Amino acid sequence: MTKHFRRRFEFYYQSVAVYAVALILYAVIRGTFAESEFRIVFKDPIVYAFIIVLAYSVIILVYNILYQRDVVLTDDSIIFRNRFDRKEINLSDVEWIRVGKAKRMKVRGSYKVIRLKLKNQMRAVRINPVHFHDEKGMMEAFKELSEKAGKSAGARKEKETGNV
Repeated sequence: MTKHFRRRFEFYYQSVAVYAVALILYAVIRGTFAESEFRIVFKDPIVYAFIIVLAYSVIILVYNILYQRDVVLTDDSIIFRNRFDRKEINLSDVEWIRVGKAKRMKVRGSYKVIRLKLKNQMRAVRINPVHFHDEKGMMEAFKELSEKAGKSAGARKEKETGNV
């Protein structure tokens, strides 16, 4: 089994589009007509704020497109990769995998999160499936991998305690 999950960029495209439209609308509304010609006001601090937010959004979009972060699941490993680097985690290095919901404020509900506890790290690695294409497929694949990791961890514990 090899499953490949690619990062989503729709949110970044949408935010750039919304900020650009807001900037254009504000500039048109604040613009002035003088002698039958239209002038856009650029010396307004709100226009500068829109430009800064738009530039920041474009930079983040380009950064994410440039790196192209992906997650690849195989039968015995989890691979985090981007365009320039690759990190492979074997199932033998995983203490546990938890697939569930992270608690949020009551108003906004909760979202699903995947947590990996590695043997050589203090903190668990968090993966938000919402940021990847085929969110449900990713959750199911990690549930299957969790069962495999649990079985191998149980076998290791029995071997260590001598209850084989």
